[in-house]
Amino acid sequence: MPIEAANALTESQSRAATAGKNLTNDFSDFLTLLTTQLQHQDPLDPMDSGEFTSQLVAFAGVEQQIQTNQNLEQLAVLSQLNNIGNIAGYLGNEALIEAAFGDHDTDGVKWQYSNLDSADKLQIQVLDEDGTLVYEIAGETGIGLHDFNWDGLDNSGQLAAPGNYQLSIDALDSEGNTLTTGIAVQETITAVNTASTIPTFTIGPNTVEQTDILSLIRNP
Repeated sequence: MPIEAANALTESQSRAATAGKNLTNDFSDFLTLLTTQLQHQDPLDPMDSGEFTSQLVAFAGVEQQIQTNQNLEQLAVLSQLNNIGNIAGYLGNEALIEAAFGDHDTDGVKWQYSNLDSADKLQIQVLDEDGTLVYEIAGETGIGLHDFNWDGLDNSGQLAAPGNYQLSIDALDSEGNTLTTGIAVQETITAVNTASTIPTFTIGPNTVEQTDILSLIRNP
């Protein structure tokens, strides 16, 4: 069990136990007070039991609420543990996320770009971490989603040095206006951080949340 999840379960149980103990002590004091008053009441003028009955009902309601809260807290923690277990299965698989940066070791980077409008000219550029142009090629101008799998070679045909690289798209319409182009990268999930209630994933040089994963490509 992850340390964070174990701590959450322990804290939940501790809070519930404290609330239950406090209620038990309060109820014990209430019964002592009620017994004392009953023992010393005037038999010819007995006190009204309605208030005590109402308080007994209130104690019973609080006890039931504490029990319900205990069950809900434990259910929430167990659900979190189950989610963490499922998330661990993401490791080693590839994910597609909306990001321009990818990690090149020896085999390049897999990108996708989406044209919202038809372009007259579209130029694909791969830049290194310093923003220096490494590779350039004409891309697809049609509307829709297009793949660009960079093989890691620079413009001279040499294998580029390992590192993080950025895809830049320069798309223009027939009047020379710049068009918006969406970019996504496909990388391996190398780490999952469950320290907070919202897990984060390390995908290439990017750190994203689960909702940022556009698609998951499970490796065989």
